[in-house]
Amino acid sequence: MTLPKFLIVMVYSKLLLSRLDAFDKVEVRMEYQIVPDHEADPAVGKYPQSAPASQALLGQVPGDIVETVFNYEAVRLRVDSIHEGD
Repeated sequence: MTLPKFLIVMVYSKLLLSRLDAFDKVEVRMEYQIVPDHEADPAVGKYPQSAPASQALLGQVPGDIVETVFNYEAVRLRVDSIHEGD
């Protein structure tokens, strides 16, 4: 079965993510958009596709949890929703 591509994290996907603690409790929710490196602007939630967190998120679907590095810190992120980018 093939899922519609907008349900899979791709470059330009706009994501709603939850940062989880060790007990799977939500610490913070954030918007995250994966963009080509030259378009990155973390101040507005646009992160480069080469970043470790972006690489870990690519190909994921809503509900998936990834362990990665974000802002130089080990984190667990859950993909809550995916929307098509600009």
